[in-house]
Amino acid sequence: MTDHPHQLYAIEFTEGDQARLVGFSCGDEPWSKHVTEWILGSDVHESMKRGTRVWLFETARSEVVGFGSVGTSVWQWPPPKGARTTIVLIPMLGVDARFRGQPPDLEWRYSRQLMSHLIAEGQRMDREWSGDAEKKPNWLVLMVHQDNARAIRFYEQCGFEVIPDVIRRNDHRVMKLWIGD
Repeated sequence: MTDHPHQLYAIEFTEGDQARLVGFSCGDEPWSKHVTEWILGSDVHESMKRGTRVWLFETARSEVVGFGSVGTSVWQWPPPKGARTTIVLIPMLGVDARFRGQPPDLEWRYSRQLMSHLIAEGQRMDREWSGDAEKKPNWLVLMVHQDNARAIRFYEQCGFEVIPDVIRRNDHRVMKLWIGD
């Protein structure tokens, strides 16, 4: 079986990979700049020290299309005042602005491939959970800037739901996807 021409490959991110990201940009919107700064700066390394896994997603020609990350965190669940429990968190993900909406074939759209990988990784983390069964992470959670309507629509298409009336970091909506058994 041959690979599809638009197939992306997930490459585990290392500190040395930042040199490959020269010119990488998720766009000019304030939230896009924040995402770009996260992967190009020290925040990605701080997240990795806390156990977050990060991947670069690249084409067969080694073009970096985007990145994604998954880790665990302890939150009050359900937010904002539930009991403290473990969730699987997507701290950050981004697609280089040059690859937004690409390729035109929705089945092979880069953003969908990236998100499919992150969801599968979250499901794997849930299945392989070896900690306290009462704190098993049944939810995959992400935060998105409340003004980023395009991203909110995309996450909803991927099965995430906005948690009503919950705002984190002053201007970010919290979205959830059930990944439990």
